[in-house]
Amino acid sequence: MLFRIVRGYNLHPKVTLESGARIADIGAGTCIWPIDIVGELQYPVTVDAIDISMAQCPPPSWLPQNIRLITHDVYQPFPIHMQGVYDLVHVQNWLCIWRNETSETLIRNLLSLLMSEPGGFIQWSEQNPKANRLIVAPDVSCSTQATQDVLNFLNAPRQTIDFEWVSRLGEYLDVQARLVAFDRFGSSNEHQQLWSIGVLQACEEFASNLERKAQSNGDIERAAELRNSAEKAAVEMLNGVGIYSELVVAVAQKDSNKPVQHDF
Repeated sequence: MLFRIVRGYNLHPKVTLESGARIADIGAGTCIWPIDIVGELQYPVTVDAIDISMAQCPPPSWLPQNIRLITHDVYQPFPIHMQGVYDLVHVQNWLCIWRNETSETLIRNLLSLLMSEPGGFIQWSEQNPKANRLIVAPDVSCSTQATQDVLNFLNAPRQTIDFEWVSRLGEYLDVQARLVAFDRFGSSNEHQQLWSIGVLQACEEFASNLERKAQSNGDIERAAELRNSAEKAAVEMLNGVGIYSELVVAVAQKDSNKPVQHDF
């Protein structure tokens, strides 16, 4: 919902769809985007909400009839019957899922879903941690240390993930498709609390991932430290401390003249 507020749309103006279009929402989570888009469009579409687990999704009986739930690991090839049939692939909030060493496989699998003639679209939105910075409302004199600790964690170099990929998302997509839009939206003052809450939610996901994939006691300790900093940062944010952030949106169209690439 925050992304929609900041962008001003669910569907990028460069994406053209027609009645009966098929849409794949990747990493559907709570299914909020599929629910929003089928209610917003003035013509019938079908949305396949795809995720590795449907634990966060409402029961199918609670969803509109044109939303279908599909369980699939997108790092694995999609079944043949799903390839080349979608007019739009929608992706957002993959910060905690992206891995540099498997990015080639991920993008190749996503683009395999799109129709070739006419070329289907992929719309990908991400919060850009590289743009994060501490901000404080005027006349606020409370501590900012915990919020800075959260920023330090997010900006720390990692072996398996480098948030530089968000700034280069358009380049990644343009290798195997044709980039048609690359937009940046900065967080505004009126949405600052929402942005900051979103960052804290991302911290919880990072902490959970650290615990789930822990290779040492140090990983467990880092997860506990991050949760502790995020809890204290939440108090600071109530007093006027925030994290400025940026939303990146890349839109590309499948191009049958571009061969599948195996390097980035």
